Amino acid sequence: MSVSTSNTASIVHHKTALQLSIQGMNCGACVGRITRALGDLDGIDGVEINLAAKLANIQFNDADIDSDTIIAAIAEAGYQASPLALGNAE
Repeated sequence: MSVSTSNTASIVHHKTALQLSIQGMNCGACVGRITRALGDLDGIDGVEINLAAKLANIQFNDADIDSDTIIAAIAEAGYQASPLALGNAE
């Protein structure tokens, strides 16, 4: 009987929470554009947008994506995002 072992290193994934202030967002269509832009990115685990407060709470895997990429995707959708908080969501 033969036993095989794998020397593959495991990658540790860290869930991270990011809160962003979103400028230029003023209607439900804006929320939809931002949600779709973020939904197209690998590593996004969740998006909650509060239109009235002009805030986005984003959960992501920092092994797959970083906050700069998230902010750039929002800018590409036509909005300015500024980080308020970044932390470990575990």
